[in-house]
Amino acid sequence: MGLLDNQTQNAYYTGSDFGTYQFTTMDNIINAFMVSYVGESKLITKVNRTDVQFHAMRAIQELSYDVLRSFKSQEIEVPSTLKMILPQDYVNYVKLARVDSNGIERILYPTGKTSNPFALTQNTDGTYEFGQQKRVSTVTFSGITDNVNILNSKYITLGYRTEQGTQGFVSFRWHVNDWNTYSNPTGEGPIFGIEIGASETHISAATKLANEINNFGHHTVTQDLGVLTITYNDDMVNTTTVNSTEGSYQSSGSGLASNMVLANTNPGTAAGNNVIEQSPSNMWTNYQDQTDTDAYADDTSDLDVDLHGRRYGLDPQYSQSNGTFYIDYLRGYIHFGSTLAGETVILKYVSDGLGTDSEMVVHKFCEEACYKWIAYGILSTRSNIPEYIVQRFKKERFAETRKAKIRLSNIKIEEFTQVLKGMGKQIK
Repeated sequence: MGLLDNQTQNAYYTGSDFGTYQFTTMDNIINAFMVSYVGESKLITKVNRTDVQFHAMRAIQELSYDVLRSFKSQEIEVPSTLKMILPQDYVNYVKLARVDSNGIERILYPTGKTSNPFALTQNTDGTYEFGQQKRVSTVTFSGITDNVNILNSKYITLGYRTEQGTQGFVSFRWHVNDWNTYSNPTGEGPIFGIEIGASETHISAATKLANEINNFGHHTVTQDLGVLTITYNDDMVNTTTVNSTEGSYQSSGSGLASNMVLANTNPGTAAGNNVIEQSPSNMWTNYQDQTDTDAYADDTSDLDVDLHGRRYGLDPQYSQSNGTFYIDYLRGYIHFGSTLAGETVILKYVSDGLGTDSEMVVHKFCEEACYKWIAYGILSTRSNIPEYIVQRFKKERFAETRKAKIRLSNIKIEEFTQVLKGMGKQIK
């Protein structure tokens, strides 16, 4: 059967998957390898399909870096923050370009004269700021299996940092049907009701409370059966106030201490263990605020552009007005110069080809190289294979990879001839 799998021309030209015939999938690569390279009287008599899949994926990764065509790209308009998030499957960039009004790519060059360092937060005397340890409380449930109503109308009040940076309080209250008539005991902040039923146990009651607190978003709760550990995500604004008003189980009845206990295991008043990052750094702030000089303007003097070496020395990365960028790999951002605000930029980048199932394809120019990669990977990890066999497949892998790279270079003799003619043109 032909490789078109009975696909008609009508189905192809009226569909949406154009140009896919130039690729073959990883499943086809694995199936073909198992048929052609594995079996009785063959060099590889037996191999686990999982091993073949591993080496096939490694082959796609390695070939993606410098052999296979990189066809991944993203286009964005540079926001006022002058930052672009690195793509999810980013490995390395091919190029960045600014799109001009004619739709032509203007290459952006990286700047090696700036960066975004880890800026330390300092006190007024120059010492480093370590912040506060995160406040931690525990809630322990027990003995409510036979009388779930013992929790009805009882609540827990926790502190949190509001969006305005002030101290706020939130309450969580068990109820049967009247929680919406209840007001926060502190007189401020939201309240969340937790519905209880007749079949409730101390573990299920603890789970419901943990889910409500986690959903609120200002605390992180871990559960060990009937014990909840509540960690505050933010430093408290006023630890003295929090310590005096928070951390006790609020109730409207008696005899409840044996059923639920709220205790502060870490008040969060001590200094933290790690230095705090100042964000943004002064260097990044200054880079954002720069005003680049147009090196090609008629009224631009040599003194205006000499600071960047644009006329004296003609440093190539600065002898143009397309813009500059640098990549902050620690935080996963591309930072642009201020002149690119609002401009359309294109990022062309290399991935490892394994991000999604649909990406795991190999160009047919590189198919044989993929087989050699798999064969060499399997043979080189076995103990009973003669070394000369391993070296033979290593050479074949190298030769096929080089052949694939030449094929994918897409050199056309007519285009190459025109370039050579242009290089031989006399300049008077």
